[in-house]
Amino acid sequence: MIIIVTGAAGFIGSALAQRLVNSGHNVTAIDNFSDFYDVNLKKLRVETLLNSVGLQVTRLDISKAHEIETLIASVKPDVVVNLAAQAGARLGLSETHKYLESNLLGFSNVLIASVKNKVPFFLYASSSSVYGDKASIPYSESEKNLHPNSFYGATKLANELLVPTLVRNSATAARGLRFFTVYGPWGRPDMAYFRMISNVVAGSEFSFFGDGTIERDFTYIQDSVDSIIALTAELESRKPGYCDFVNVGGGRPLSMNYLMEAVSLLANKQVSFKRLSGNLNDAVKTMADSTYLQSLTGSKPNTTLEDGIANTFDWAIQSGISANLDKWVHSVD
Repeated sequence: MIIIVTGAAGFIGSALAQRLVNSGHNVTAIDNFSDFYDVNLKKLRVETLLNSVGLQVTRLDISKAHEIETLIASVKPDVVVNLAAQAGARLGLSETHKYLESNLLGFSNVLIASVKNKVPFFLYASSSSVYGDKASIPYSESEKNLHPNSFYGATKLANELLVPTLVRNSATAARGLRFFTVYGPWGRPDMAYFRMISNVVAGSEFSFFGDGTIERDFTYIQDSVDSIIALTAELESRKPGYCDFVNVGGGRPLSMNYLMEAVSLLANKQVSFKRLSGNLNDAVKTMADSTYLQSLTGSKPNTTLEDGIANTFDWAIQSGISANLDKWVHSVD
């Protein structure tokens, strides 16, 4: 199949694009190489994961409507996977416009161009952040009481509201992917697991928000990619105009304290930290109900946090990585 992946220099995007190429698909990869964190990490992902399998990444900003329209019209893809977004829930008020430009304007540009050019299948990154703290645990796709805690989460919920308005009565079937705390090698340096590992490997400062009791449904990167591919294959059985969203999580929430203990045990060195008050943008607990995912694909993410963190630690201690960890972490201080 011919597949466009946006955000291909990002964490999930690079892992997905590599797998798709290795599976024999014709992939067009795009990214704007934003400076939310050190661009050199994105370039190293591209060099290591994508260039090594013969894939180049085109620099393109999805907030430029004409550029994304021209690309989709010329490539004529079977599938568009939109993973490009302003990530993270903690940008300050002065940077809120980044969510607007990427998650609303940019997202709408990709959606409109996909529908206009009759792309058969459109998948996009949503987030567990759409649920907020008022939804029932475990989070189910049928939940109606959605109140995101963050502006970021609100933009992701807006994406889910926008898609059906254009997809119905179109030639496109669409699916939102509600990712739950994706982690692993080549991950994002703003995330707690990355910063804990950088602390024990490279001595980076680590700020620990709250008392560590908040829980996350950690989802290993390769499990996430497996789910995306399986959900894409299942979507191919759907008729034009179809639309849904699916939790991509295994349903095993663990606390930040447990995560810190796991990292400390692997390193045989205690994570050191500066404790800060909790952040109101953080949900108290996230937990995916994976029933729908399993009904569609026959499986769910099942890599344990212990195994996933061990793999990530092995990646982090490589000389070409460990020397950069502190710089990457400080790029999002």
